[in-house]
This record gives sequence, structure tokens and C-alpha cells, in this order.
Amino acid sequence: MKALTIAPLRYHLRIYRREHLALPAGLWTLFVLVVALMRMDGERTYDMANAFLGFILPLLAGILAASAIVDDTALELQLAAPRAPWRTLVERLALLLGIIAVAAFAYQAYLAVMGVDLAPLGNLAARQLTWLLPSLALMGLASLFALAAVQGTAGALLVGLVWLMQLLLRDWFLASPWARYLFLFMRARYSTNPALVANELCLLGVAVALTAAAGWLLKREERYL
Repeated sequence: MKALTIAPLRYHLRIYRREHLALPAGLWTLFVLVVALMRMDGERTYDMANAFLGFILPLLAGILAASAIVDDTALELQLAAPRAPWRTLVERLALLLGIIAVAAFAYQAYLAVMGVDLAPLGNLAARQLTWLLPSLALMGLASLFALAAVQGTAGALLVGLVWLMQLLLRDWFLASPWARYLFLFMRARYSTNPALVANELCLLGVAVALTAAAGWLLKREERYL
């Protein structure tokens, strides 16, 4: 039975190419500049702030998660190590979530300095769910599909497609008696909707289920050697 050891943080960081880590930084900078240019227009400034937290960060999380495992050139060595394979997945996703969290908190600090009011998203703790739950769901989806297809690009494309379809069909999701609970952007778009709490609990459950399924796939180590 493989041990539950933890790999060094610097090893996990090495698998991400510079452009992967530069993408969140670049988009963060872009939205910082947009808010600075629009700071005199309160409504548009809020829309841009909300877009970054509720839409862009989850998309980034999903895209980066797609390559967290299958694009690791040293994956064979990781799987041969005396440690549970699912721990590698959890550690990689935790690292990615940490990167997204740093971007989210830094952006909110900047918005506070600029005087942008995020009250419609809830209090300080509640507004973190705007980016956290969609990010977790898309990271789980990306990981599962990338491992199923043994290709990171496939996982990233699926995340992009799901993200786009949810935006285009948001009215249908909201009106559906069941799809509303799978809508990724409920707090970002409809924070006063009565189904918000049930929606967020459902997204958390989906994220856990998808990640668990991805961990189960990773146990079939011969597929990734």
C-alpha cells in the first residue's frame, strides 16, 4: 500500500510552464488597468470587478487544472513513488487554487483601495464563494476529462466550452427547475436568487465528486505511463 507522503512544493511548481503562471498575472494586470480607467463610472467598474472574480478566475482555474497531471513529464516517476497517486492530484489542485486565491485576494484589496463596492456579492466571507465554488467545479471537471482523455488540451477545451455555454444559456439555466443548481455563476449574476444557497451546495458536491472520480482514474496508473 502506498504511503500518504507529500511531495515538495517546488516540485509541483516545476510542472507549470512560465506562460501558465504568467496568464493569471497578465489578466490580473489587465483588469487592474480597466478598473483604473473606469473608476469614475461606478456601475461599469463594478461589472469589471465582478467579471474578473466571478468569470475569469474560474475559467483560469479550469484551464490550468487540465494540465496539472497529464502534462507532467515526470509523472511516471511520481506514480512509481511509494505514495498514493490521488495525493499528487490533490496537491496539484491545492497549489493551483492557492494561485487563484492570491489573485482574488490581491484584486479585492486593490478594489478596496480604489473604492469599488462589492456589497452586492455579500459580505467579505460570502463574496469569496463568487470565485471559489466555480473554480473548484471547473478544476474537477478539467482534471477528470484530462485524465480520461490522457490529454490536457482536451480538458481545457471542455472547460472553455462549458464556461461559454453557461454564459450563453444563463437564462435557461436560471429558469430550469434542475439546471439552476448547476449554474456556475449564480452569485456573480443573481446573488439575490432564492436558489443561491442550494446552488452553491450543489456546486460543492459536484466539485468533490468530479475530483474524487479523477483521483480514481489516476489509480489506473498504467494509462499514464
